[in-house]
Amino acid sequence: MKNWTEKLKEVLEIKTKNYSSQEKENISYKYLNNLILKIENGIISANEELKSKVEYVINEIPYKTPENNIIYNTKHLNEISNLQTFIEENFKLVKTKTFQKRYMLLGIPLGLPFGLPLGVALGNIGLGVIIGMPIGMIAGLLIGNYLDKKAEKENRTI
Repeated sequence: MKNWTEKLKEVLEIKTKNYSSQEKENISYKYLNNLILKIENGIISANEELKSKVEYVINEIPYKTPENNIIYNTKHLNEISNLQTFIEENFKLVKTKTFQKRYMLLGIPLGLPFGLPLGVALGNIGLGVIIGMPIGMIAGLLIGNYLDKKAEKENRTI
């Protein structure tokens, strides 16, 4: 297993050698690197399906030289997302701050029912919408932050 993971780390490092920090973030470099480490340390048991998905994602990362810019392939970015979903569904491991992002986005529309009655009571429904959205967003951030910390304590983050 070590030989396979070492080879993947080497390929990942070579392909992303000239990447900026933003470009590395776009291709989930840190996630892929941490995923390889989890496989290497035996936290994730690597079956053939997982191996093929990880190899495909890493092999499809475009090379970047100092002279040229990388062109992002939408299909490849979708494959990275599919890999993350596969890992989450099969191994219950999530990307850092996953819950915070999810619940913040869920909280915005869920905060509206709290703000609308307030807006009606004040005689200005628009004000209720403006108040409700941040309330929901903050509630979502708090819930997501709690779930992220819980996942981190359980060593379920990548």
